[in-house]
Amino acid sequence: MGSQMTSHVVFFCEGTPATKNSWWGSLITTIITYIFGLAITPIWPLNWWMGYYLWFSSMYYQCLAVFPAMYNWLFLKTRKRTGYLMKVMIFLQVLNAIILVAAWFSMKSAPSYNHYDAETGEKNDVSEFDNAYGSDPVVYNAVILSFYLFAPFWALYFVIGGVLAFIYDAYKPAERHNAHVWGYVADACTLVQLGLTVTIICQPLYNDPNATRWFRPSDADYIGDASSAQRLWDNLCGRIMCPLTTLWIFAMATGEGYTAKILRGDFLVHTLGPNSYNCFLFHQMIGQWYYAATRPGEFWNWWSYRKSFYWFSPGPCPVEWYEYFFVVGIVVAFSNFMDNTFTPVIKDVWDWITGLFKGEEEEVEIDIGVTLCGLIEKMTGIEPEMDSTLDEVGLASVGIPVIVGMLNSAFSSKKYPLSISSADLLEAKTIGDIADVVEGARARSEQDGV
Repeated sequence: MGSQMTSHVVFFCEGTPATKNSWWGSLITTIITYIFGLAITPIWPLNWWMGYYLWFSSMYYQCLAVFPAMYNWLFLKTRKRTGYLMKVMIFLQVLNAIILVAAWFSMKSAPSYNHYDAETGEKNDVSEFDNAYGSDPVVYNAVILSFYLFAPFWALYFVIGGVLAFIYDAYKPAERHNAHVWGYVADACTLVQLGLTVTIICQPLYNDPNATRWFRPSDADYIGDASSAQRLWDNLCGRIMCPLTTLWIFAMATGEGYTAKILRGDFLVHTLGPNSYNCFLFHQMIGQWYYAATRPGEFWNWWSYRKSFYWFSPGPCPVEWYEYFFVVGIVVAFSNFMDNTFTPVIKDVWDWITGLFKGEEEEVEIDIGVTLCGLIEKMTGIEPEMDSTLDEVGLASVGIPVIVGMLNSAFSSKKYPLSISSADLLEAKTIGDIADVVEGARARSEQDGV
């Protein structure tokens, strides 16, 4: 969707690859794709990229589907077997490396769309673009996108995280006399990552074709390319860091070191933490709205012009440095609103609509503990006890938003709707703690007469 910029603006709206000439067809397939979380390979040709990061929901649903089988296998076959778990971890890290190497060397030579002059860095006229459907650049573009959105390649990191949790449980580094060493490891990993981040940020911009950019292969540093190899490298370089981030997370879990001390601060945990998922999903569009609102008549990375790359190519929001804090604050506030206000309202409206068809329901006494244990067993395949920790039954990996939705849905009634938020569960460590939160929320609802 967008327009081509020549001497004047020419607005147009191009359909999805599957419905190129149908606006309504593209809109309907896009809505269906996002509703069911199917913005993945091979479904992506059915959707416009209206929500850049909503594809992540597809990966999240995949993790929820994979979790029960993965956890049960790890629990039954590998628990307390440190040596065996380490072999599994090494295998997964090697598999990750093989996938990345194969992807890079098979796709790094993607032909250019000829959007830019390789010598001057100036943008070519639209008439010189090589973007005909079916041309080599388009084929490579589609192949790279298909690799990016191939869900099992992302599930690999979820499995690595699960294996890491069982290694931690078997080795118990925090209970050893040299636990403080892991603090040094965590802080060292943090410094390495910060150093790489600063280096990458300080690199020259792409509009200088003669500049050298560090930690970047020449194939991904070609200004004449529309972004195929660049985007491929941007995707791969984060995955290359998997061994480092795996070690970092393991070391951080001990709670030792300055990094862990900073990250367990009350503001990060209780204020920002519960909003992290929505911040990830909505930060791009909030940045776009902010830019449009503060610069009337101008749009950044919006649909008013054709992108240099078919699929989402988010770039830094082009604002002044001090506006960064405004944008971040707005993103957090919006995410909080979505999590704690908008979502509950939508649920209440849905309950009201369904209530019109179901009629008045008779209140049934519910045993919170039994019901909660049944829900968890159905969800994870693990039969829990009231004193089971969230880690032991796998709920810590699923995420607080999922638990909150599960509780509000299971324990709400038409007469006494339950309204538990993510913040209510931050201190919960066991199934019993969750049951206490539910019991307290039900008591408040009945007392208020909601």
